[in-house]
Amino acid sequence: MTKVAGFQPESIRNIVLLGHAGSGKTTLAEAVLHRCGAITRMGSVDAATTISDFEPEAKQHHHSTNSTLLFATCEGREVNMIDTPGSPELVGHALAALPAVETAVIVVNASAGVELGTRRLFHAAGEAGLARMIVVNRIDENLAGLPALVESLRAALGPELHCINLPTRKGEDVIDCFDQDAGPSDFGSVAEVHKEMLESTIEVDDATLERYLGGETIRLPELRQDFVVAMNRGHVVPILFTSATKEVGIDDLLHILVEEAPSPQSGRPRRLRKGQAGELIDVSCDAKKPFLAHVFKITTDPYLGKLSMLRILQGSLDGNTQFVCGPSKKVMKAGHILKVEGRDHPELSTTAFAGDLVAIAKLDDLHVDMILRDPAVDDDWAPARPPYPTPMYALAVDLKNKADEVKLSSALQRLVEEDPTLRAVQDPQTHELVLSGIGELHLRVTMEKLKNRFNLEVVARQPTIAYKETITGRSEGHFRLKKQTGGAGQFAEVFLRVEPLPRGNGYEFVDEVYGGAIPHNFIPACDKGCQDALERGVVAGFPANDVRVTLTDGKSHSVDSKDASFRTAAKFAMRDAMSRANPVLLEPIVTLEITVPERHVGDITGDLKNKRGHVVGVEVGGAGMVVVRAQAPLAELGRYAGQLRSFTGGQGSFVMELSHYDVVPHAVQQKVAAERKPHAAAEE
Repeated sequence: MTKVAGFQPESIRNIVLLGHAGSGKTTLAEAVLHRCGAITRMGSVDAATTISDFEPEAKQHHHSTNSTLLFATCEGREVNMIDTPGSPELVGHALAALPAVETAVIVVNASAGVELGTRRLFHAAGEAGLARMIVVNRIDENLAGLPALVESLRAALGPELHCINLPTRKGEDVIDCFDQDAGPSDFGSVAEVHKEMLESTIEVDDATLERYLGGETIRLPELRQDFVVAMNRGHVVPILFTSATKEVGIDDLLHILVEEAPSPQSGRPRRLRKGQAGELIDVSCDAKKPFLAHVFKITTDPYLGKLSMLRILQGSLDGNTQFVCGPSKKVMKAGHILKVEGRDHPELSTTAFAGDLVAIAKLDDLHVDMILRDPAVDDDWAPARPPYPTPMYALAVDLKNKADEVKLSSALQRLVEEDPTLRAVQDPQTHELVLSGIGELHLRVTMEKLKNRFNLEVVARQPTIAYKETITGRSEGHFRLKKQTGGAGQFAEVFLRVEPLPRGNGYEFVDEVYGGAIPHNFIPACDKGCQDALERGVVAGFPANDVRVTLTDGKSHSVDSKDASFRTAAKFAMRDAMSRANPVLLEPIVTLEITVPERHVGDITGDLKNKRGHVVGVEVGGAGMVVVRAQAPLAELGRYAGQLRSFTGGQGSFVMELSHYDVVPHAVQQKVAAERKPHAAAEE
């Protein structure tokens, strides 16, 4: 096995490539690896020969479907890169990578401009405290449109964006506008861009700014020091121009990544949340402190098994380093320390130090966002990162071969471990196996992985909607249980009151029984009986919530009263009360972000009205695309992916997240209840 050397923190650069699908992130990564000498020739996305897109799903779709770790060396520094998927439906992989790096390179397609994924990931990287830079790629395809693109980038992402180089020689090269204040360019003035970058950079240093305003010339080494600080703080976001397929601008990009991008030592400290209160703690990148690491990615290798990728936050790691994870006191060792280059995993020949991105194999207890620590370090740590979107697009899946059920459970567990936005749950109401993700593409890729990796074929269909029930009024309930069949019988009588709670408050039980009418030892049984009733509401048999129950009175028998008797009596008293408390059905309402060509906006908004939805806002997304933000009932969106493709000729996409639950219109409630009640009765 090939072995590679480890690097000290000051010589490491950790980069994540972000951007919308089609911006050229994977090709850019290939160009960087080629210029560094890590590969002998560049691969092609179309030919499915890139280092990043080695999985069958990525080759089939001709775009990344998973995040991939890569590394190279340049000028004595190690450059770790994470190439992430650009589809908004696969954003979980990109968000999971943010805490592992110091620098985010947001790649923009010169022809497409600012797309939905561009804006979202740019701001997510800022929230994570990363230094950011914009790479405008594929400049040879839209050289004339670059001036307008720069203005649209600034309008969409902020005035702190400044060009640090410009295309020249008709897009065949770039000219450095930071080091140089004159020269030819395809658009703009090198002198003006140089002055703009210089003045923005020195604003972070009051002393340097005073000297500049006093007429003093600032030396280039000082400017570069200030530039590093300005980029770290987000005060300056440089724009660079590349054509990755022709390797134009790649050397300039590499120079900035190696010389100006922050190292784990000079970048903003990585943050962890400590304790139940979630107090933010800065973790200094100190290789001499006790070991601390963050698991940012899990994958399965056909030869090594489970592979856990780590960002070493502090300390160092070798094969004999002992650590624990989470609240567990089980001590583990890493064994072999690996670097990751796509599908290859060369072993480190030396210790891995703080700041490095490495992998360890065959530790089944690890999962994404787990913090590994020296046994002497306190537990209860969690990474500080932007929240993952809630998976709301769901499909019920059935195996073609029923004999593979045990195998399917194991396979889904592995896939869920790898993807923080994927869920696989056996619905207790419908007994369906439901896969939930961010969108249709997300779940399609998941089912392809089941087939390609585990040889499991499934058939997908629309799942039963997870309705809920609640009450809107106040009512009294009563039930008397009396059974005598010879010997000890059953007796319990319960009086109670129900009333609605504010949405989202769940369930509340109040004991107002006086004088021992119900002995104290039977009160918990009454509470359980009320919760039993809530498991299947009175409208259509769906779970009910947001209800306060007040136990007011009752009767018991010295011999015949038991816990089971009061549990049963409370359950039926609860149903009695709820049936007269104006019960209603609640349906999940989702927030949609629909990206479509501008000419289709009218069709989309009209269709949403027919689906009982309403438009919240419309935003221009660039390149003739518009983002429509709306809310609609999930029940109306079962086949929306296909309908949207039909409306837009395949050019539309959408993502959705749960917003809230709301009352179903009466006509819809009657229809759902009529369809559901026979099933609910059969399940009693």
